[in-house]
Amino acid sequence: MRRGQWRGLRKAWHPVGRWFSIYSLRFSWSRLLGDFGSFIWILCLSVLSFLLVSHYLFESVQVQGFSMYPTLFNANYYWVNKFAYVVGQPHRGDIVALKDPSGHGFDVKRIIATPDESVFISNGKVYIDGELLREPYLPLKVLTFAYDNKYEDEFWCLAPDEYFVMGDNRGNSCDSRSFGAIKRDAILGRLVR
Repeated sequence: MRRGQWRGLRKAWHPVGRWFSIYSLRFSWSRLLGDFGSFIWILCLSVLSFLLVSHYLFESVQVQGFSMYPTLFNANYYWVNKFAYVVGQPHRGDIVALKDPSGHGFDVKRIIATPDESVFISNGKVYIDGELLREPYLPLKVLTFAYDNKYEDEFWCLAPDEYFVMGDNRGNSCDSRSFGAIKRDAILGRLVR
């Protein structure tokens, strides 16, 4: 390398060397470890808050299938408020996420009857404790039949911790008409739309 090239290279590195000398004056291991500790602390707090929120407050679920159509659409994502039933009880008409009775993930259904009530399905209509159930969320003239046999009447009595759930798309929903009433601990939370 010739003397002129060496001088040009030294001149090019001069700003870098100057920056390093200024930085080395301010560098301290305690400051570096303090900054690294702060970063780790913030990372731990963010992971902890994510776990707390996703396990105890809100969770995202994806509706798969058409059992809740036209209220909910296939492949759309919705939030489940898990905290809603920590402070209160599920009510008739609530759309809930529940553990699939077959053990394959989650289901999203509507609560039709609550504990200690009776459900009677006859001639395409649903009766709760002998009174016709008003269902404004269903399209007009939608009939509800027992799942196995359309023309037989069905009757269920719920225990103190059981709920009867059905999908809004009554002709295309695997629900309590086929797998029976569900226990309270199978309900994960209320859907937020």
